[in-house]
Amino acid sequence: MVSQLTPRARGVLAATLSAGLLLAAVPLAAQAGVNTEPRKGQPVVWPSENRTRIKTYQTGGGACSLIASPNSVGGVCVSARASDGPTIREVLKGDDLPDCWHERLTPEELRDTELPAAPEGTEYFWHRCLRGIDRKTFDIEPGGLFFAVGIWIYEPDDPELTELTPNQQAFIDRFVRRGNVPDPIMLSSPASVPWVNDDVAFYNASDDELLVDLSIPGVQMRGRITELLVYPEGRGGPVVRCPGAGLQVEADDTPKTVPNACWHAYEQASQTQPDDAYRGEIHAQWQIDARIMGEWQPFHSFVKSGEGLMQVNEVQALVRP
Repeated sequence: MVSQLTPRARGVLAATLSAGLLLAAVPLAAQAGVNTEPRKGQPVVWPSENRTRIKTYQTGGGACSLIASPNSVGGVCVSARASDGPTIREVLKGDDLPDCWHERLTPEELRDTELPAAPEGTEYFWHRCLRGIDRKTFDIEPGGLFFAVGIWIYEPDDPELTELTPNQQAFIDRFVRRGNVPDPIMLSSPASVPWVNDDVAFYNASDDELLVDLSIPGVQMRGRITELLVYPEGRGGPVVRCPGAGLQVEADDTPKTVPNACWHAYEQASQTQPDDAYRGEIHAQWQIDARIMGEWQPFHSFVKSGEGLMQVNEVQALVRP
């Protein structure tokens, strides 16, 4: 029975993350089942660390455990100083400080971590523990904060599963910040419906930057798209790549005047394709940085992908405007 597993056995899948003097921690992406290889057939080399990363930092008056994945960017920051906002005591309102607690992984989190199916009758849960805060005074202890973040297997009715009280949840919510990573949207310019043999430039029509302010002043996370890879005609067809999120060009622009755009010219109309449209793909490379104690540093990179249906008109089929 899973409920009879020892804590050590339960933690085989866990990533233990601590805040040390040298800011050293083990990222979740280093654990088996999390890191993924680039998609089969992809003609460029993306960073192999392509899923979830977690790392914990000390921040002077507290500590922050940051996380980044293709779905979201954010973290948990805890401080006992009133100058950083409501104190721990004020948020808990008489409840005990959380020790260890559990939360069932969401479908999105299961997809991100790419874990194998849990044994029958069991599920994956986040196992989170917080150490380093004096349970009477709520002061940060001299050794600093310690977060343990793991993915453990439990039966849904396991008595060891611990839920937070409403005040404890408010404590966690007070110190948790996150921002969603938008799906890329594939569009072409200057025409959204190109003509055969006309040059069009692809770009991401969704947001290409994000910024998350965490609950301790001076701690932020930011993300930006650094490169696009586009399959205008679908996987197996031609591929184009360009820096940033691509460029939306004007009617008089050309590959010579705007060489950094994701240019492509279709040789056949989309009427030759199923549903009269090319099923294109767009892959956005994201760079995530973290600002700790006023200094920005690289944190993670990953690829966020999407599809786009492209209709292409035959010149002889219609009268061009």
